[in-house]
Amino acid sequence: MDKKTEQAINTIVHTANETALTMERYEAAEFYAGIADWAYAMSEEMSMDNEIEMQTYDDEN
Repeated sequence: MDKKTEQAINTIVHTANETALTMERYEAAEFYAGIADWAYAMSEEMSMDNEIEMQTYDDEN
């Protein structure tokens, strides 16, 4: 991971943690779960762009 990406992640983590400090514990848990869901969905979306689907054809002989 390059320095620019690492710094961006650190900024996001810091902002999320600062935001969560203003919440009740259950709200913070839902907040972090929402971030995790979003991050996973974005990761999957980015991965799909790079994957090449290959069709396989069954030999019917």
